Amino acid sequence: MDVLKLSPVPTPDDAMALDIPMRDGVTLAADLYRPDHGRPTATILIRTPYGKGLGAPMFDLPSIARIFVAHGFSVVAQDVRGRFASGGGQEVYRREIDDGYDTLDWIVAQDWSDGNIGMWGTSYVGFTQLAAAASGHPALKAIVPRMTGTELGFPMGFADGSSDVEHAVFRWYFGQVYADNPLYMFPLDWSFRPLRQIFDPFFDYLGKRSQDFDDSFNPEFFKRVVPRSRLLANPIPTLYTVGTYDMAAIWSWRDVEAMQKSPLWHDKLHLRIEAIDHESYSLDLAPMTDEDDHRKNARARERLQRQWVDPTIPFYDRHLRGFGEGVARVAYQVGKGGWETAPTWPPQPAQAVQFHLDGTGPEAQGRLSLLPVEDRRIARWRHDPEAPVPSIAVTEEAPCGPGVKSIFMVWPDLAPLGERPDVLAFATEPVAGDLLLAGPVDLRAMLASTLTSADLFCRLSDLAPDGTAGLIARGHVRVGLDPVEEGADDEAVARAAHPVHVPLLHASYRLPAGHRLLLHVFGSDFPEYLFNPGDGSETWDAETALAGTHALELGGLRGATLTVTAANPPEAVARAFG
Repeated sequence: MDVLKLSPVPTPDDAMALDIPMRDGVTLAADLYRPDHGRPTATILIRTPYGKGLGAPMFDLPSIARIFVAHGFSVVAQDVRGRFASGGGQEVYRREIDDGYDTLDWIVAQDWSDGNIGMWGTSYVGFTQLAAAASGHPALKAIVPRMTGTELGFPMGFADGSSDVEHAVFRWYFGQVYADNPLYMFPLDWSFRPLRQIFDPFFDYLGKRSQDFDDSFNPEFFKRVVPRSRLLANPIPTLYTVGTYDMAAIWSWRDVEAMQKSPLWHDKLHLRIEAIDHESYSLDLAPMTDEDDHRKNARARERLQRQWVDPTIPFYDRHLRGFGEGVARVAYQVGKGGWETAPTWPPQPAQAVQFHLDGTGPEAQGRLSLLPVEDRRIARWRHDPEAPVPSIAVTEEAPCGPGVKSIFMVWPDLAPLGERPDVLAFATEPVAGDLLLAGPVDLRAMLASTLTSADLFCRLSDLAPDGTAGLIARGHVRVGLDPVEEGADDEAVARAAHPVHVPLLHASYRLPAGHRLLLHVFGSDFPEYLFNPGDGSETWDAETALAGTHALELGGLRGATLTVTAANPPEAVARAFG
């Protein structure tokens, strides 16, 4: 196999190697970076599964630690349990609450610590922060989780009975990243069936199976999330970064929305909303060049590290060192339109603007109408799992992961997607004035299908006067249905239709005057999201998937609607839509 293996590296010369004991006798390896003055300082703890000492072009913790040290902080960079130089077995998620507590307890007892600890990091490194905060350790005074969540990676259920569509990265993470202490990368063919065997050649190469991958098919595995109730019961100052183009945003917003509803978190939560994807590439750079790619260009990497660290310094100064004014309650990046601040999210004034989906779908582009559509229509499309709707930026030969790359590397025109016969397209009239979208975006519809299980994907885009379209927001759900017969008439379809809510999460985007909102609705997004077998069976065990016909109700009392949140004054919203 063509496998890249990343192993532990020696502690850098400007750091000190640490062995930190856990309550069960396992020792976790860490590196300590300190200012030269030698006095006790506040400490930034970074707990990572990706190698505490790995440098460029990987997740370069030594460089990040040195930025913090230059600001007067000590930094402890630690390999989590079972990873790289740390002891213990691979137990993804399971012990991060206790191990976080024990690490904090050890740090606060050291003579170089002044007793004030903050944490920092992205994705799983952000998950370890949420876990440590949930532990309730009193020395943890502030956290800065980025693009993460207490349920990070886990397919989730929703109150209406629908569920999240599993992202390919979920079990890929256990089969490839968490298979052994080192980190491995190798190409995968996501058309392989059954998917449960996709890692078998790698496991043969490794000489063992990933226990976490096998355990992930046991319902008990899903209890490894950080209980959100524990996090909410231990409020501490939190600067939570959400990426509007991040595949992990669905998990971030679940946490943020729960914090916003909790009185305990009223003065604790600070929100930073960035137009970035999970690799921290930015919409500002789209379409990117090699000079913008932090994995290829040292200057881009240094700029990115500053973007990660610099906004956190005033926050840490306020909550770890007791000086300065801290950061704004909410800072949000408006697409390519710069930064704004506000005391709340959504920023005020905010109002819900509801559009009604109108039209017959694939034969001609439908409309997003502000006026209710009186007559009911049924819009149908054929879902063929052998010819799925492609994910936004698919690699021809993915080195690892689900086979997609940053959309900002290509920033594709999404308008042609609506020409596919399996995609419904709806657009507004051009807006007469700039429209600031800032807050939740939701689709509500009645869905029917000839299958017992169907996925519904939505992408909302900015349709420019030249006919090109760029992504604003997206969302998806998987729904169990009572199937209708192929060729059933409209009345039979309507009787079988099931209410569906598709959260397109939150938008932070300015739609310029003369542009239109464009909505695409479809039934697959491959290979970023796993295929639906169509019969309700487990995707990872299915050898085939069923084709079927999906249908939405348009118009009438139950017609599909798209709701966006506009932060313009009411009169400005009225002017924008004439």
